[in-house]
Amino acid sequence: MSNLLDIHRTSKRLDHSGVGGDLTRLAVIGCGPRGLQCLDAVCRNLPEDMLARLDITVYEPCKTLGAGCVYDPQQPHVLRMNFASQNIDFWKTDADSTTLASTSLIGWLRDHYPKLAADDQYVPRAIVGEYLNECYASVERKLGGAKSYEVVNEQVGGVQRLNSCWEVTTEIGANRYDLVVVTTGHEGFRRSESLNRNGAARFVFPVQTNLSEKNFPPKSRVFVRGFGLTAIDAVLAMTEGRGGSFSNSPSRTYQPSGREPAKLVLHSRSGRPMLAKPTAAIEQVSDHFWNKFRVRLAPLDRLSGSINFQSDIWSVVHQAAAELLSHSGDSVSARDVAQWYRGWARYRMSLTEALDAMQQSFLVSIGERPRDIASALGEAWRKLYPEIVAAISYGGLSKSQWPRFLSVASEMERIAFGPPSQSVRQVLSLVDAGIVVLTNQDEDVAASQFDLHIDAVIAAPHQPSSNGPLASLISQGLVELDDTTGAVKVDATGEAIQSRTNNANSGLYIFGRATEGWVVGNDTLSRTLHDHIEQWSHSLATRMVKLSRNE
Repeated sequence: MSNLLDIHRTSKRLDHSGVGGDLTRLAVIGCGPRGLQCLDAVCRNLPEDMLARLDITVYEPCKTLGAGCVYDPQQPHVLRMNFASQNIDFWKTDADSTTLASTSLIGWLRDHYPKLAADDQYVPRAIVGEYLNECYASVERKLGGAKSYEVVNEQVGGVQRLNSCWEVTTEIGANRYDLVVVTTGHEGFRRSESLNRNGAARFVFPVQTNLSEKNFPPKSRVFVRGFGLTAIDAVLAMTEGRGGSFSNSPSRTYQPSGREPAKLVLHSRSGRPMLAKPTAAIEQVSDHFWNKFRVRLAPLDRLSGSINFQSDIWSVVHQAAAELLSHSGDSVSARDVAQWYRGWARYRMSLTEALDAMQQSFLVSIGERPRDIASALGEAWRKLYPEIVAAISYGGLSKSQWPRFLSVASEMERIAFGPPSQSVRQVLSLVDAGIVVLTNQDEDVAASQFDLHIDAVIAAPHQPSSNGPLASLISQGLVELDDTTGAVKVDATGEAIQSRTNNANSGLYIFGRATEGWVVGNDTLSRTLHDHIEQWSHSLATRMVKLSRNE
């Protein structure tokens, strides 16, 4: 492990009275990847004289800045990314920008983990956390040009409006600011609050404590609610993470350590599994192939509020998938793709069907079977996703179309954004070994039959922590929720649209999961999918001048 920038400060209390004048005070609440992006954008896009007038306070309870709880470097290395290494470059801010190869994740890996420095690697999340932490160290050095900069290792419990400024409250006090940026992401990994309210099930994260052998002893029978990426993390943490090993031979075998549970029963409502991400073994078409479909989708971002998802977007994705298969020599029509999807999404899957789908996706992903409809549809969704995001974000869909998009997007998480092939192979190996069992609602499996329970469903974007800043802002009516999606509404610079005030120029900005639905596709490390943080930082100088004139 590289040397982490261990910043866990007990910060001095600042006197934030007299906000305004030549000094602009900025609070950034949350310093995971999104908060780090904000700090970097300030360094790059604010003129030096403006940066010198900026007093920045960062609130972040997690110890490793830049990584946050999701990319905690202390988590076990058996928990892997589902985003390939070549797609991770913290410094790349738009599709046309270039950065030094040495500053991308793969460039960084060459110096720190050379065996992992290649395309189509799905590296441990902990290693990505180390990379992000070093990116933070670089940004912090640049912030030396600010009037002042400090980190407060406390959780923010509330944000409120006080006349012309904002007050940020923690357990030990309150401070005032001209501008507030909220980038709290998951607000700490938390279970879904809609189910399991009795607290009987233990949540997955952090796995190193929650899923320890003390809490889940060897040979115990464990019921796991969920079968998404979080459930797969739980399975691998309690098998490979406890010393078990998987064979590298063509046969799927697992060598137990004796420390794992006797049985892990994964229960989901639909029984439908996550499909494997493709590797370099899959023949890739040129980027030019996708351009004609991108051209069809690009104008949709001008049809705000009137887009029909089915006819304007989903049909284009079907056509792209069909032509991708035709390019590979398989005669398939868009109607065939639509029919396959209806069969996938309409019915619950049995254990046999789910295992067959996982096995097929694994073999396709490593090139041992030809590309099929599922892999082509997933590839089309991934390649066209930036255009889909641009079209739908900021209320692009007609209101009646949102449920349809939400249903499709949920299924495409399984089809297009599943785990790496290695993880799928490992789960199949554990099924063969009799350690993992998959079930759905049609099967007679009662949670009460098991010794211990795990909740592997994380809180949704619109389930804010009851003691966090987002809940505080919502309860006061200081942000407006979209009545269709439940998302916090923001403008193109991330500024919150307020519901109970006429002050449309308030200086409150929100980026990330809380806006999901109004801004689509927030759960990504890519900085090229959205430009609202860049727009915010470019507008900051104008905002600072306006604040100074108002004093």
